[in-house]
Formats: sequence, structure tokens, C-alpha cells
Amino acid sequence: MIYRKLLVLALLLTVAVSAEAGGKTKLSGSDIAKRISNYEVLSGVSIEPGFGFYFMVVAFQDGTRDLYWNDGIKSGTDTGTHRIAGDQICVTWKSSFNGQERCYDVYKIDDDKYESYWQGKLAFTYHKIR
Repeated sequence: MIYRKLLVLALLLTVAVSAEAGGKTKLSGSDIAKRISNYEVLSGVSIEPGFGFYFMVVAFQDGTRDLYWNDGIKSGTDTGTHRIAGDQICVTWKSSFNGQERCYDVYKIDDDKYESYWQGKLAFTYHKIR
């Protein structure tokens, strides 16, 4: 129930992040791992073609994560795992993205604003809210 309330709050607070190339800082694998201390909550927007939705992710230090999403018509949940591979975070969801692992480059835009790139293309913009 608390996650649903957080999702509604996150959806209301979500603002798509955009920044000029000069303002981005690419995170290393150790930077990404440090960011997930105990757990972190992310709220953002997927802008991948065919996968446009608002989301909230709760990522736990043990490598598990929960996804809550809404595409404006329907909403859903998913569970998955993540691992650090070099300077990328690799995520596998039980259902989303056909259960295929995707590895992302992560860029810090501002204090709590990030962008994730998959295969060199912007995939997500989001805020760390915890």
C-alpha cells in the first residue's frame, strides 16, 4: 500500500530531465553501487520507443528491485534483479522487456537527477527520491 502511495506521489512529482551534454557526469560502477546504500527509490519516465511510461523503482542493495509503472491507461508491477558490470548497471525484470537483461550507462545531471542510456540512446530520465 505504501508503494502505491509513493507511486502516486512520484508520478505527481516526476519531471522529465533534460540537460546539455556538458552538464552530465557519467557514473562509474562503484558510483552506482554507492548510490544504492540499503535501498534507493527512483521516480521517472521511460522514453524508449514502445515503452513510454511513468515509473517508480525501489532498488535494494541485495540486488533485487521492485517496479511500479503507469502508462496513462493501465498500471502494473514487476520484480527483478540488478548487477554492476563494469561502469554499467544491468537490470533484468521478470516480465518487463521480455525478461531480457539490459545494461545501462548512468549519467548524473544534477543533485538527484539522472539519465540512463541503453545502447547509446536515452532510455530513462529520473530522480532519486530516497
